Amino acid sequence: MPLDEVYVKTRFSQGAEVLTDVQLTAKFAAGQRVVVKGNGGSGKTIFLKHLWLSRFQQPEGRIPIFVELRRLNDLKSIDILAFCRNELQSDMSFGKGVFEKLCEAGKFEFIFDGFDEVNRESRKTVERQLISISEKYRKCCFLISGREDDRFSSWGEFEIYSVSPLSLEDVRELIEKIPFDRKVKKKFLETLKEDFYRQHKSFLSSPLLACMMLMTFNENATIPSKLTEFYKSAFQTLLTWHDATKDSFERDRSLSVDEFRRVFSTFCLVSYYDQAFEFDDETFRRYMQKSLDYHGIEANLDDVINDVCESANLLQKDGLKYLFVHRSFQEYFAAECAMQVVSGKASEFLKVFAKRLRDTVFAMCYELHPELVFDKYFSERFDWIRDVDFLNDVKGGMRQENPWICSSITAECRHLKGDLLVTDIRVEIDDERREALQVISLCGRVRDTNLLDPADLALHSVFQSVKAVSKDGILSQLDGASLRIKLSFVGGGHKLSVRNSGELKFPTTETKKFRPKIVSALSDNLKRNRKLVNEYYRCARDMIVSLEKERQTKEKSIDDILGI
Repeated sequence: MPLDEVYVKTRFSQGAEVLTDVQLTAKFAAGQRVVVKGNGGSGKTIFLKHLWLSRFQQPEGRIPIFVELRRLNDLKSIDILAFCRNELQSDMSFGKGVFEKLCEAGKFEFIFDGFDEVNRESRKTVERQLISISEKYRKCCFLISGREDDRFSSWGEFEIYSVSPLSLEDVRELIEKIPFDRKVKKKFLETLKEDFYRQHKSFLSSPLLACMMLMTFNENATIPSKLTEFYKSAFQTLLTWHDATKDSFERDRSLSVDEFRRVFSTFCLVSYYDQAFEFDDETFRRYMQKSLDYHGIEANLDDVINDVCESANLLQKDGLKYLFVHRSFQEYFAAECAMQVVSGKASEFLKVFAKRLRDTVFAMCYELHPELVFDKYFSERFDWIRDVDFLNDVKGGMRQENPWICSSITAECRHLKGDLLVTDIRVEIDDERREALQVISLCGRVRDTNLLDPADLALHSVFQSVKAVSKDGILSQLDGASLRIKLSFVGGGHKLSVRNSGELKFPTTETKKFRPKIVSALSDNLKRNRKLVNEYYRCARDMIVSLEKERQTKEKSIDDILGI
């Protein structure tokens, strides 16, 4: 089905500002560097493909190039510009020199999808190359998508926009457009009123989950209230839906449904643990065989793979790679396996999940088995947070000694085309405090509370200050000249240093004028963000207390009583 026939207009937000897809496209076409971020299934890729197609249909003297960044994972040596040139070779043929001249003339619109799908060990390389290409070819247009990532904040020239949730009207339009049984869609749309939308907004506001909800509604005539229950129901729906349409899974399956679920969840856990999100044939077979062996199940490996890909449609083959129909399935089943299949090893898995703050695995573990997560992860860490006085010296919502947590923030800034851009930033936090921030962040995750921690707020203060002062015209128009701005926190106060850091230097007279301006702007921004810091400490203490009270009031589960 053509993309345009199912595409629903997307909105984007940046703070209080909300843009339509048309407005964001206009910014992109005008040369503004853009990052589009959002959770899995929020519609980033669909929008980027729509953008790519629309730029072909309304050419403005540029050629749009759409690149799936995950395909860089197959390369031994990453060269993004060479990869882009090769992508065009099927339609036109020109050498490296010609391609670079066209880049210099601004003849391309680069659309890069899925920064979060780049192998973790390659992300720094990809990040450096993307920024370098963007700075070198300033007449070209650049848009990059990915899940939430702190590093986007340091991409000075890029404006960051979040994909906005679907509204009730958006969901209704999407359901009407997707190809599905008309009677089921009609019944679902009759149910899809304001109250129903508010009750299930966490599902319906995501395009992927909204479509899965329709399928689940078709099977069960009801919608689970929890995310984990939703995935469990969606899994069963995929199986029964395939039975009803092709009558093959039940007849030809290599494993019972229970065996299939255990093996597949183990496959998801071991691959997620290794941060493997796509698989060539050899890797796919190795992980699946490992999962069968763990449970002592003897089955034909080809038949099991056929069940996963053809019968249940949980993974699909794309070229030479196997991909999850959506990565959220891997995340859910990894959590299910850790909490229910191999729960005796939960403590070790939770330590790993806790460090991966950009997905939902830890939160789903808590939803599946809150008592186990509290006992195996939170309990001892809450005691430790009290022992190291992380929250004990908070009075009136403000930490008495260094409320900003970090000891220093160093921003490397480079002057380009009249703007002073932050090109690199380093935040110094000791290991104890970093660990405490992580634990409180996880409390926010399981409580569905989004908190900006004090170090993040200090970081934003630096960005806001550099951006504001760079517009004052104090510094010479020396493209390539660099400054190092270091903010240090001592006790309850702070100090700032500013100095040249590159071969091309600003005159000392200018840096002397620049310093009091940045000091003043920074003091104002830190003062403005102080209320949010107060709120952070208040929420942190309240969440810890509430989680402890919940655990104390819980009766022993049947698993606790039986010791299983």
